Amino acid sequence: MPAASAAGALGSRVVASGASGGTGRAPRPPGLPPPAPDLQLVLHETFDTPFIEPEAWTEDTYGPSSPWHVDDFDEDGAFFLEAGGELFRAGLASFRSFRKSFTYGRDGWLTVELYGRDQDRDGVPESGGRFVSEGGRARLVSKRHHDAAILRSTHPLPPRYRVEVTVSGIRFGGAGPNGWLSPDGSRFNGYDGDEIGDPWRFRTNSPTPLPALTDNGVYFLCITDYARPAPHNNVFIHHHRKVVMDTDNNIPAWSAVWDPLTQRPELDGSHYVSMIFLDGSSFGSPWTGNAFVSFTPAGFERGPVFVDKYLDGEAYTFAVERDGEAYTLAVTGRFHHGGATTYIARRRFRDDPPVWHYNQVPGELGAPPMRQKVTVGSRSFEAWPADVGYPEHFFFGDPHINYYEGTAEFDDVKLFLPARE
Repeated sequence: MPAASAAGALGSRVVASGASGGTGRAPRPPGLPPPAPDLQLVLHETFDTPFIEPEAWTEDTYGPSSPWHVDDFDEDGAFFLEAGGELFRAGLASFRSFRKSFTYGRDGWLTVELYGRDQDRDGVPESGGRFVSEGGRARLVSKRHHDAAILRSTHPLPPRYRVEVTVSGIRFGGAGPNGWLSPDGSRFNGYDGDEIGDPWRFRTNSPTPLPALTDNGVYFLCITDYARPAPHNNVFIHHHRKVVMDTDNNIPAWSAVWDPLTQRPELDGSHYVSMIFLDGSSFGSPWTGNAFVSFTPAGFERGPVFVDKYLDGEAYTFAVERDGEAYTLAVTGRFHHGGATTYIARRRFRDDPPVWHYNQVPGELGAPPMRQKVTVGSRSFEAWPADVGYPEHFFFGDPHINYYEGTAEFDDVKLFLPARE
């Protein structure tokens, strides 16, 4: 497979993956590239079993003792405390955060991570993200913009793997026949209209929280760089991705979609499908994380230029495969511009620019390709230390606890591993 390619199977049609009775080769939508010859299906979840969600929520009190603590971009992280000052501290103290974490599937190979906000601080979240098993699908439900829910791999992924997930029923905002309003005019970009991205969404020169209405979306499939993926604020999530395929319905538009008619990117904030390799040549922005190396039908582009747009009522299958030197991203379905087709992108870990934090263990394929000392506020750190490895998990769902609101259905998920593992 070339380093960057768009599949030419324009005549193929999308079908949802069916249940598989065991391991080995499994049916997949026409057009999706097959796994490497030595990869076999070892786990396949079809979501026919109900989610047994714990009744009790666990409060996240933040800080180093929290099971969800990671770094300076945590919910109470030094980045926000310094940038937001007393207004941020007051905002963070105005509510309590609660979580649920439980396993699902054969031998608990999947973990559900949920988040709910207790706005009146009475010890019970008013709402929280969740997954519901309906008709052989895991239906993601985020009723409020501060709800969040992801499904992730329970254990770190090995050096070589492939994961596939089929997504349908995507309802996370975007424009439609009535513009950015819902058909009945009651919702804007999938929101009620009063949502604020507090307390983590603000500008460096002003700690006043910004509206959440400008962005609404969902993650189709993401590979992370830390040990326990869970919902977090959007700034944190943006700093901990290696590769990702997602959508973010944004207004005014900051994203572009490649238009095959004009043969150039066209500014478009609605219903995009991304295929992103995070740029590991520099740390990027403290607020938005690493820059994008985005795949398009014309090849790779720097920045938010995306491959195509999803259509309401269609299903899409996403795949990420990691071999000894590269990630391959693929998506198949019926798209706005490309029709029924498959998009495939392969990028080596150490291409120019390299993929952010690609190494699962220290020294994988040599010394880190970027050594940068980063100063954020009063704190300095090395962006890619030579003695650190970055374990990988996959996840999908709504990971943001300060925006995104809607529903989507995840029809199934498959994990392929080398036969010897």
